[in-house]
Amino acid sequence: MENLGVLVRKMRVAAGLSQRAFAERAETSQPAIARYERGTATPSWRTLQRLAAAAGQRIEVSALARPEPHDVELAEMLLGLTPLQRLRALPRYARLQELARAAR
Repeated sequence: MENLGVLVRKMRVAAGLSQRAFAERAETSQPAIARYERGTATPSWRTLQRLAAAAGQRIEVSALARPEPHDVELAEMLLGLTPLQRLRALPRYARLQELARAAR
């Protein structure tokens, strides 16, 4: 993912706007646009939406949950066990979970 400064600049350039014209359309100041583009300031979500609208664009955000690789490995290993083997292993994993909680 690129940083917000790069995104703000790309939106402005794609719209063919100067920083001043972009700022006027987005109801903010040219120095604010310059700070956003340099990455020395971070626009709020509401400001980011205004900037996108001023450039004739829209912001969409999506999230993807990615499991930790060791969790996947453990799940695959456990699925390879019979139900009885899983039951017998349960106390060991419960103990590991307790240790992990204590380490936080």
